[in-house]
Amino acid sequence: YWPEPRSPTPQHLQIINQIARLVAFAIERKQAAEALNASEQVARGQVEALIYSLDVLATASEPKKFLGKMLSTICRQLSGLSVALWLYNEPTESMTLQLITDSTGTFDFHENRLLTNSPLSWGKDSGYQELLFAACPVLCEDTATDPRLCGEMRDYFLMTGVKKFLAVPIAAEGRVRGMITVRHAERPPYRAEEVELAQALAHQVMLAIRLTEVGEQSRQTAILAERNRMARDVHDTLAQGFTGVIVQLEAAEYAISESDRQDANRHLRQARELARRSLSEARRSVHALRPQALEELNFWQALKDIVKSTTVGTTLQTRFEAKGKVPVLPPAWQENLLRIGQEALSNTLKYACARHFRTRLTSDAKEIRLELCDDGNGFEGTERHDGVGLAGMRERVQEMGGELKIGSSRGSGTKITVILPKDGIGRLTPNSKLDPRDGSQDM
Repeated sequence: YWPEPRSPTPQHLQIINQIARLVAFAIERKQAAEALNASEQVARGQVEALIYSLDVLATASEPKKFLGKMLSTICRQLSGLSVALWLYNEPTESMTLQLITDSTGTFDFHENRLLTNSPLSWGKDSGYQELLFAACPVLCEDTATDPRLCGEMRDYFLMTGVKKFLAVPIAAEGRVRGMITVRHAERPPYRAEEVELAQALAHQVMLAIRLTEVGEQSRQTAILAERNRMARDVHDTLAQGFTGVIVQLEAAEYAISESDRQDANRHLRQARELARRSLSEARRSVHALRPQALEELNFWQALKDIVKSTTVGTTLQTRFEAKGKVPVLPPAWQENLLRIGQEALSNTLKYACARHFRTRLTSDAKEIRLELCDDGNGFEGTERHDGVGLAGMRERVQEMGGELKIGSSRGSGTKITVILPKDGIGRLTPNSKLDPRDGSQDM
């Protein structure tokens, strides 16, 4: 503004344009930083929630208590008023409430709510029909005006102070088995990352439900073994996958601080892809399928692909070495070796502060050897190494009849070696089958 009427000169206009561009750039950069920070917080929350669910799954004495704690975790992570678990009864076409909980961990297995009182009323609700038949999450931003809600349900939500809700399906064997509903009094609109977190945690709830079903048909010893297997699989898929997500988000944050928007966008795309892979692995764990990476590649190619995609754009330099001809490996061996490699990489990224990570595969007449090395912080031999990750490595190697060696010293890095005798390949059960795509090859 000028004190007297006048027209701006070309020089004035040029300065104004430059200032406007700088202001626009500053606003855009601030918005990008805020969005990145929000995404990073969600990713960290995902890892914390999944690690917590892993600990509870491995130690809970009763599967039902695990369900209650998992729902409380969902409630806390998504700032909910309450969370309810409903299971679908296909013969009666009814939805029955199993339990309801809040963020404090208070839960009740005998609540009597709308869908229990009127088992068929939910069938009039297009939102729940969408969830059941399309197996997609359903978002309701306003229970008072959403046309998908039938009158009975709208009245119930208004009576209980629920203004918004998210309903996430839980599925197994290709069928929707029920849903988890997260209720809110007030909250901002859901971000895509939050919906994905709800889906990932819902899959863990489905794992617990399957575990309960197994427990009803098996002895207590079999139940404990299944819990350990599920806990290990959760750790080796989702927790490791989201470690890669955080690494990429931190790299993007650094790129934004250096005003390198192109590099930041590349890291964000990579983080999104890793998150999608982890969600896909969660779905596959429910169906007890092979890891997605092994559907098209043998374990060595799959491991290289995972290492490269997880570390792209980071300061960690990777190297792969292979020597000899690897025979046809049982699918279980391939999965075990892939998971061991993932766990070693995850530990390097989280704790080692390493510059280099080397993966070496060798095969001779007697044995197959997989070595995973970094030049990071290392640890002393007297320190305890009984975490879920290393315990899972030992269990996997024992299943294959092999030997696990862990060598490390403070400041000298860590070396993990898996040694598998080739004669163990011939001790498969008669019903075991090998995938013809995974035949012998010169590495």
